[in-house]
Amino acid sequence: MSNLQDVLQLWQNDLTFRLQFKKNPEEALKKAQIELSAADLDKVKKMIKHADSGDENLDERISK
Repeated sequence: MSNLQDVLQLWQNDLTFRLQFKKNPEEALKKAQIELSAADLDKVKKMIKHADSGDENLDERISK
């Protein structure tokens, strides 16, 4: 099973992944061959929502 750091690395380095994830997170993770638990997927979605709204830096949220 992959972890949140794998998602963070892809998010930072792969524009295509970011765009796909915003449209369909589950499909983007599947294409990237990343498996997350339902709880971790929920965390990632929330972190990205906050990052997109400018509330916090995704790097800071993922390291908490």
